[in-house]
Amino acid sequence: MDIMIFRLIRLIKRDGFLLAFIRVLAKFLRVEIGIQSVKNKVWEILLKKYDYTVAHGAFKGMKLNKKVWWSKNDYITQTLGIYEEHILQKITHFAKNGTTTLIDVGAADGYFAVGMVYSNIYQKVYAFEIEKEGRDRILENANANKCNNKIKIFGEADVASISKIINEEDKVTIMIDIEGAEYDFLSDDMLTVLNGNHVVCELHPWMVDGGDNLQIKLLSKASKQFNVELIKRDTYKPNMFSEFDNLSDEERLIAVGEGREKNMQWMVLSPK
Repeated sequence: MDIMIFRLIRLIKRDGFLLAFIRVLAKFLRVEIGIQSVKNKVWEILLKKYDYTVAHGAFKGMKLNKKVWWSKNDYITQTLGIYEEHILQKITHFAKNGTTTLIDVGAADGYFAVGMVYSNIYQKVYAFEIEKEGRDRILENANANKCNNKIKIFGEADVASISKIINEEDKVTIMIDIEGAEYDFLSDDMLTVLNGNHVVCELHPWMVDGGDNLQIKLLSKASKQFNVELIKRDTYKPNMFSEFDNLSDEERLIAVGEGREKNMQWMVLSPK
């Protein structure tokens, strides 16, 4: 599905047709409204100071691609080094315990795929992204950060491709962010292939028909082979960034928000 159509459908589901129409019209007319106006203001501050470079955190110094595919608003928390920080902490923890290879399914623009090898947290990354434009952005960013020799980029992932990597690499960490397709992707066969490894998967039950029941079934079958944990992002610390000292309370909070439609959950699977 074309990324613009996909985002429009998500917007309508979240905000309703009327508000979605207003947002699309405002974008067409290049009129800034509401939260997006603040996001643009914040990004201008960071762009002027850091020029598409991660300023803080584990990926500090990494160049961000100036031609983004997935979401320009992610530039803000990525530059601050706090994008999905709770996930970064989990994946880093797994690496510190001996896992050297990351499989990133739904790699988007490659922030994690490139960041993990740029920072030497992982020695090798296999990045899967079904959209060609996304794969192009990953390769460009890997080249810009001089770590393309540590990243292999593929299209759609399946049982055969994941099984082949795991057989070659032994223990791996698997990240999955595929916008609701995780319930089909994590089949019984896939869970068996992944058994013995660490898995972190973003959950999107509202994006598919019967998603709540599908999630219950996924958690149940995963618990037969893994220890299962559900986590959320639970820290927002806008005041730690001096870059935002001249912004209002509300603007600083918006600055560190990631624009998610729900209070998201991630499923973390660890070997029993």
